[in-house]
Amino acid sequence: MPPEAALPHADKLAHVTTATLTALLSKRGIRNSFMTGIAPLDSTVKIVGLARTLRFLPARGPVVSQPGGGEGNPQRLVIESIRPGDVLVIDAGGDVAAGGLVGDILSARIKYLGGVGLIADGAVRDTAQISDVGLPVWVRGVHGDGYPRGLYPADHDQPVRCGGVTVIPGDYIVADADGAVAIPPEHVAEVAAEGFGTERKEAFIRQKISVDGYPSTTAYPPNEDILREYEEYKREQGW
Repeated sequence: MPPEAALPHADKLAHVTTATLTALLSKRGIRNSFMTGIAPLDSTVKIVGLARTLRFLPARGPVVSQPGGGEGNPQRLVIESIRPGDVLVIDAGGDVAAGGLVGDILSARIKYLGGVGLIADGAVRDTAQISDVGLPVWVRGVHGDGYPRGLYPADHDQPVRCGGVTVIPGDYIVADADGAVAIPPEHVAEVAAEGFGTERKEAFIRQKISVDGYPSTTAYPPNEDILREYEEYKREQGW
């Protein structure tokens, strides 16, 4: 059983696209939930998890920009505290040229500790090896050098900005082929339930348009006749 399976509402969210979630959150007044410009390394994967955060700032000199492990490095502190079901969300201000924030070795550590994914508003490196590790990753870009060329890890588990979205530790994160969405916990139950129903309805509409030949003018959005057909279909399915 994957770690996210124990997360409340994850079973429904696993079947809801980021596009649907973005629309449902927008209806509720949350118009800034989809992380713009953040794309998956592997478009076939999808994750649901809880946000942990890490923030990088532009380096100003040799002390803050020198490479480092060490117990005081916020990057290592947050990675070593990853729990099953966590998603590490990294704010690098969209700076891809500053270098890769994480490579294959730290990706392997995140996965070993039960992390379900990584989302970075910046670059990663070692993408082939990250693919071998199997950690799902969403990023703005790729860079061959490490982050000390232009950034330093400043803090962790604080609100950050990623892809233009404020992400607060404990937000639900859903990421798929389109990108990633942050969901405030107080809205999760509602959008998970409504989104699950929306995906079922849209699958029915796709069937009507692509197989049964219904015109989009009557089926999308569905008119009263289509809605009656859908209600009958739901009864047949025992929903």
